[in-house]
Amino acid sequence: MRIIYALVFGVYFGVIQTAYFFGLEILLTAAYTSFVTATLAWISGAMAGLFLPDGQGANIRVAKPLVAKPLVAPLVAWHVAGLLAYYGAMALLYSFPYDFSLLPAYWILIMISGAQAGHFFRINQPYFPTSAQLFLMENNGFILGWVVGFGGFVALGVKSLLISPAALGVALIPMVLLHARYATRQVGEPGEANSTYVS
Repeated sequence: MRIIYALVFGVYFGVIQTAYFFGLEILLTAAYTSFVTATLAWISGAMAGLFLPDGQGANIRVAKPLVAKPLVAPLVAWHVAGLLAYYGAMALLYSFPYDFSLLPAYWILIMISGAQAGHFFRINQPYFPTSAQLFLMENNGFILGWVVGFGGFVALGVKSLLISPAALGVALIPMVLLHARYATRQVGEPGEANSTYVS
């Protein structure tokens, strides 16, 4: 379960970063500026996300009734914030195409989406045997996400920039909620007896 979770979120991060890139390329500039902005702003956000509060506290491994709110709150909050930032950037691009004065705003919005990736590592590292395993699974998903993002753009054109991030983002919310239950020992992983989910 945890491996699929990391892989799928990697795909999501790859798709949303690809969508940022294509949006900037089409509606801002086809020059290197778009690629540099999409890449460096994302990396800056991911680095900042490593230091965001995780909401876990010292009692994360104690099962809580129903859904573990201390864990769910930051997971869902940053997931929604990343999506809203993306669609905020798309709204600006469509409303003010080729306006370089908005480049700082795009940088900040991309950073917000990228922060979810860094926060993802911070909050999920305890549930993997090593950080390297988490990075490997997420990175493999990220590469696949770039392929999916490019494929979606080739197949659907600009529509993919509006549909794909929202479709994936909404589909992942139930997985976020289920992950919180695994992480707090409310349910075990499929096929594991008395699983603690924490290796």
